[in-house]
Order: sequence, then C-alpha cells, then structure tokens
Amino acid sequence: MTPHRPAGMGPAALGAAPQPRAPAAVAAHLRLAFALMVALIVSLQFGPFIGLLGYRLTGSTAFTLAGGARDALVLMLVGVALLTLLMSPTPWRLLPSARWALLLVLVYTAFALASPEHPLIVALNLRRMALVPLLFVALTVLPWTLAQLQALMALVLASSVVVALFGLFERFAPPTLWTSVLDVVAYTGANPLDPWGSMAFESSGRYHSWDLEPATGLVLRRLVSTYLEPTTLAPTLALAMLLALAAGARRRQRAALLDSPGWATRVGALPLLFMLAGVLTVSKLVVLFLLVLMLWWLFGRPRPWQVLWLTFAGIGAALVLEHLGYSDGPFAHADGLASAARYMAEGHLLGEGLGAAGNYTYADTDVGAESGLGNGLVQVGLAALLPLVWVRAIALDAQRVATLRRDPGGPWLATWLLFWLLTYLLSASSLGVGGNALGFATLALYLHPAWGATAVGGRRPGGGRA
Repeated sequence: MTPHRPAGMGPAALGAAPQPRAPAAVAAHLRLAFALMVALIVSLQFGPFIGLLGYRLTGSTAFTLAGGARDALVLMLVGVALLTLLMSPTPWRLLPSARWALLLVLVYTAFALASPEHPLIVALNLRRMALVPLLFVALTVLPWTLAQLQALMALVLASSVVVALFGLFERFAPPTLWTSVLDVVAYTGANPLDPWGSMAFESSGRYHSWDLEPATGLVLRRLVSTYLEPTTLAPTLALAMLLALAAGARRRQRAALLDSPGWATRVGALPLLFMLAGVLTVSKLVVLFLLVLMLWWLFGRPRPWQVLWLTFAGIGAALVLEHLGYSDGPFAHADGLASAARYMAEGHLLGEGLGAAGNYTYADTDVGAESGLGNGLVQVGLAALLPLVWVRAIALDAQRVATLRRDPGGPWLATWLLFWLLTYLLSASSLGVGGNALGFATLALYLHPAWGATAVGGRRPGGGRA
C-alpha cells in the first residue's frame, strides 16, 4: 500500500465536496434511508428464513414471495436518494464507478424498450440487471454520517456471523430439521415462481450436491443457513471472510478501523468461520475463489481491476473444456459460457433482446444457460461486458480510496469483486438483488466520501486515534 496521498484525491475528488449542515427535510430523508438500509441488510441475510417461519406459523403463501421485499426496499432507497439529492443544497459529483453504473442502467433500459419479448418477461430481466447498479449509486450519493456508515458496516459483519453460525448448526443437524420440523419443501413448493421448489429434500440440488456423484459416488449435504439457497449464500460468506481479513489487516498495521467494528479486529477466528461455512456450501465458486486467493497470495496481492483479462481467460477455459467434452456435472456452467461465446462469434453482437434467454424467458434455448455473462450475451450482446467495466471502475475507486486512507484492508474488501466475476462467468445467480446486492452495497458504503471525516493515518479531527 503506497503511504502517500495522491494528487487530487481529497474528499471532493472521491465523490463530493464538503457538506454544509443538511436541512431538516434532508436529515429526515437520511433517517428514512438508514432505516431502509438496515431493513435491506436484514432482508438479504434472513429474509428466506423469516418467510419460512411466517409460512409455517400462518400458512399464508404470501410469505413465499418474501424475496420481493428486497427489490421493493432497493427501489425505495433509490427513491429516497433521488429526493435527497433534489433537496440538498450541496452539489454532488458521482464517483467514476457510480457513473458507469448509471450508464449500465441506461443501456439496459434502452434494450428493454427495444425488446420484442413479453413486457412482463422484459421487466423481470431488467429488474435483475438494473437494480443492483441503482442501489450502488444511491448508497454512494446519500449524505450518510460517519456514525451511520460505521453502524451499517458493523451490521453487515455481525449479521454474517449469525448466518455462518446458524449455517453450521443446520448443516450438522439431522435432516428432520428441514423435512419435518420446518417442512421446507412445503414452503418452497408453495412459491408459484419457483419451478424447482416442490422437489423432495433428499433429491434437491439446493440441499445436496450431485455434481460429483457420477465420478465419486458421493452426494454431499450443502450448508444453506438462513438463505435456503447455497449459491446466493456463498457470495455473502466470501464477503464476510474478506471483511474479517480487512479488519485483521488494519489491526496489525494499527491503521484506522474505518469500516470495521472494533470487536471484529479482536476475533481472529472470524475468517476461518466464514471460510469453513463457505466451503460447506459445496459451491464450486467458493473453491475457485479460494484457489485464486492462494495463487495471488503466493505471487502478489489480488488485482480485481484486471477483470477484463480474467474474463477472456475464463471464456477461453470454457471453450477448451467444451472442446474436450467436459459439459456435464460440475462443468455445465462452463458449457453455458462457451455456448454464448460461440453465439457471439457467429456475429450476433446485439443479442436476441432482453428476456430472450436466461432464467426468466418464454424462449426455448439453452444458449448461455447457467452463466450470468452467457445469459447477458444472448440477450444484449456486447453490452453484457458493461458490468465488467463497472466492476473494474469500482476496483480502481477502492484502490484510490485505500491509498488515500492508508487502509491496508481496502484491497481485501475489493477482492470480493473477483468472487462476483467468477459468479458472473459461471452462474446466473450473479444477476439480481438476492445474489450480490450485499457485496456491492458494502463496497458502495466503503467508497462513501463521509469516511473523509477520519483523517489520513487514522487520526480523527482534533487528535486521537480512530
């Protein structure tokens, strides 16, 4: 970490000029935004389990649609951010990564207006592609106070501890916890939007991994915790592990705690807790990500701004695997990416239209299946590369901010973007609020200019260590 302050990297250069005292209306909006953000974190971390309990207690199928609350909370946060900006006396300048996020939303909106697919299918796919970038922008422009940022970061980490601990409990509890006590199949089967929800617990890929069974004869039980879904849980556990590693890096170098609660720096077992829970999800992405971290640990710090080169390497690997005949079991996700790459090579540079492929479509096509990037390439063509440019911009912003604050934990936090990249290449769960909003939201909070209230070197204004 370079121990100097780059030219032009004051708080204004990172997104905003120093703020005057907010008027009462803005302060009220900010309190509402804080409450909405707390509700969103709780909904992301515990929403499916809360829905399960509500369904078991009342029998109401409305609880099976609890996931929609996350999207509603994001939309409300975006609305509050817009109202706050309109009423604020202080002009705000967007971070480079926030500008790319807005461009991404505008491009996908244009594709949605031009799509020949059914309006409902178009809306569902636009929601999956646009809501998280909008949330990222909203969180970077809201005039958070330093105390609010610290509280939100602490909530992300503390709630992740609860998720991991409950996950270990349910993973080693007898199957009757899910089959008899909580009757999870009745809950998932009552969801009209879940075509796989009625599968028996013993055969569902959510709760058991079948990928390696043909080669090894092993069927592994998967840790699902409060998410009831290991593929969306894995990104959160990876994020929590990196937050804990970031906190430890700050403690060792006596840097400003900034975005980590003090207790996190004193619990050295936290990274191991999150790593263990992540591995027990039996997510291939967790294994790949840990391998990437190990390689970069040996050869240098992770460089998440290299996402474009890594993407091309991933596409090349997928094509090689397909050529060698590896397209089933654990390689099905790579096959989806390879099929989309071949589709682009045939000259379909603008795709078939938003909603023409992927999880929400009426079309009968497997091209791009099981890959977020693959789905995007078939729907919007080369525009599916825009999220990679956005992610690169976030990584560069995080690098600049960490250098300004002399924060040794910043690079660890930015490394979560590499996990998302793997997810985007190999899993459609990279799309939508449920699978990745918490990671992007955490990075948005980390990049917020209000952290400038803590001076470089970790000293608060007026003296004293942060």
